[in-house]
Amino acid sequence: MHKILTLCTVSGFILLLTSITSIAFEENSKNKYDNIIYEFKLALDDYVLNYCSTYDSYTVNRLYSQKKIINDKLINNYNSSKFIVSIKKKPFNPKLIKSLNEEVNLVTSNYNLEELDLNYLSHKKKEFVKTLLPLISYENNRISIEREKLESIKVFLINFNTLPKSEIQFLEKTAKRYKLKIKSKHKLDVVNDLLDLVDIIPNSIVLAQAANESGWGTSRFAREFNALFGEYTYDYSNGVVPLFREEGAKHLVKSFESVDKSVKSYFNNLNSHYAYKDFRYVRKIMRKNNNFNNIELLVNELDTYAVDKNYIKTINSIIYNNRLDKLDNFIYSEIKS
Repeated sequence: MHKILTLCTVSGFILLLTSITSIAFEENSKNKYDNIIYEFKLALDDYVLNYCSTYDSYTVNRLYSQKKIINDKLINNYNSSKFIVSIKKKPFNPKLIKSLNEEVNLVTSNYNLEELDLNYLSHKKKEFVKTLLPLISYENNRISIEREKLESIKVFLINFNTLPKSEIQFLEKTAKRYKLKIKSKHKLDVVNDLLDLVDIIPNSIVLAQAANESGWGTSRFAREFNALFGEYTYDYSNGVVPLFREEGAKHLVKSFESVDKSVKSYFNNLNSHYAYKDFRYVRKIMRKNNNFNNIELLVNELDTYAVDKNYIKTINSIIYNNRLDKLDNFIYSEIKS
């Protein structure tokens, strides 16, 4: 925080403090203290984005979350340099299934990016959304097309109990990309398993996580290495050492040649890593009922993404306070691969 104070005017900071005081009188829940602190953090983030002229990774990392990682070798003695995310075991809320019983039509709309009303956002947030939203939409479109092909393969399998060689190769290639083991599995089981993995992630969730992890694109990792989602790696060929990394830590922040590759990697991570199995399970229920209205149910299953105990509250609040959920039906069809 010391960087923020040196970069921003004291008078502006005092004004910020004054604007937050009313929150204490509005919040009557048992989480009063946490809510006040969080609302202060949101206002502080906006102040930093709008009035500070420079940023460093220390500032952003103090404002935003970091993930907790564990080396596979230390746990399973497995010959791999990949990392896993610490997972908290928790039972599913029985109200979850009930809340999604009603079938709702999933509505999407084609928009020209310039037609979107984003004037309620600050300039930097608006530019961040306008840059990232088409890339997110493209990835979701690509995944939707892939799902359609899987659905057609499933119908063909059910009717003929066999597949052309080209379709078998497609299944094998897709399974490899999503890290799905298919040896000795029936092809229909492979298709069903892939349909759990190959699915969209709502635009608002992707935008909120990217905003949180990169400080709305202002972090050193975002600006210099196209790293928007704070993914960790141990591979020095595509990673950068974080400034102020804890003593003894060996992780790197994964870097990318372009922003779109960072987005694609994020999608693959959430759609394949076992740490997000619960996220995909809730999404499966939503898909079955064609009901993606309650995005918060999905966000609630992302607690393994970061060690911050307030991470879920952070992401939900970013979505709510910046009205990102209104962008969930956005399809940007003009972008080309």
